[in-house]
Amino acid sequence: MPAPQPDPPKHDPEKKLGGLAKPAQSSLADLLQSEQLKAEQWLMRLSVDGHARSWEPLTNDSARNNVMIKQRIDGSEKPVTELVLGFVGMVEWRGSKRLMAYLQYFDSDCVEGLLCLQPLREGLTEGNFETVGGFLIVGACKNIWI
Repeated sequence: MPAPQPDPPKHDPEKKLGGLAKPAQSSLADLLQSEQLKAEQWLMRLSVDGHARSWEPLTNDSARNNVMIKQRIDGSEKPVTELVLGFVGMVEWRGSKRLMAYLQYFDSDCVEGLLCLQPLREGLTEGNFETVGGFLIVGACKNIWI
């Protein structure tokens, strides 16, 4: 009788952060088109089995958001394959505050997630967010979510 096989690892240690750049940039473009998007607001989106769900509003309280995100993941169909957290508002960048889109992108196959920024044109009416400059990958963080 063969020995039982261990469960596969939750994350693929070979998956590189660079492979997350394209889906993160696509997610950011989708965020900026969301009808739910308002300045100074956090939104989240789950993908289940590779299919993106709709954007959901979060609060400006990170502790409450952490609970809400965990509840959405736990209550979702499985497998959750992607988590995207987005924010549009004033962000401290290189010593000054600028209007930016900020994104945290997590893929279930990667041990880390990307932190990304996109500068936005200031002075537009609410809900019209126009990009200016390039999509920036500004860091990585541990994927504790999925």
